[in-house]
Amino acid sequence: MASILLVEDEPFVAELVEEALSDAGLQVKVARDHRSAVAVLEGDARSFAAVVTDINLGPGATGFEVARKARELNAGIKVVYITGHAAHLARQGVEDALMFPKPFDALELAQRVRRLLDS
Repeated sequence: MASILLVEDEPFVAELVEEALSDAGLQVKVARDHRSAVAVLEGDARSFAAVVTDINLGPGATGFEVARKARELNAGIKVVYITGHAAHLARQGVEDALMFPKPFDALELAQRVRRLLDS
């Protein structure tokens, strides 16, 4: 079973996405902010097949920094950004990342993550 790190500061969105990813057969670890996401990655980035991160994580660092740290520690990790500002933010992300705009259907997001991991 593939492991996903979900980084989302909004509890409702985190719960919705976590449930959809779990229902898609993925093991999910949730981090609520940049600091806890980096701590998880520094502990064992190689155990994750993908990181799904909101870009705007509240005050401080963004999902872009989370993704860069994830790729630094695990060059093959897949990255999916979720954001309400996809169009003008895409160029700031890591290469070969999927940008998933808000609002979104959590089941569709889970299906896209599953296809990304299967490719």
